[in-house]
Amino acid sequence: MIRRATLDDIDAIVGVVNTNIDRLLARDRDEIVQLLDTFWVAEIDGRIVGCSCLEVYSPKIAELRSLAVIPEFRGRGLGASLTNAAVEEAKRRGIPQILVVTSNRAFFERLNFGPCLDEKYALFWLNPEPTAGVKP
Repeated sequence: MIRRATLDDIDAIVGVVNTNIDRLLARDRDEIVQLLDTFWVAEIDGRIVGCSCLEVYSPKIAELRSLAVIPEFRGRGLGASLTNAAVEEAKRRGIPQILVVTSNRAFFERLNFGPCLDEKYALFWLNPEPTAGVKP
């Protein structure tokens, strides 16, 4: 079952994300709480086995984040269902574009994600000094 996340799901969401930390950016409890109204969970027999989040940046664009399913539950369509929950929320809000940063391009292409803006690419600036601006 795919459903909206609740406060009671936060520890389970952290667990799902941590199980997939080789593929995802880490998310802490506070960040999940802030985004809770746009988090969904996949629940099987009372256990949270997957999650996704739609982070809304503006009325025009949102990002699908933290899409993860624990390994033993993969291959059951849960990732697609969690993605579709986020897409439906974007449609409900009138948001025309959802971006995703992924290492699994084929998965998202099967769900109608693809390049936009005449094949432009999202590029990221990476701080060469990760501690710059951080005071001990």
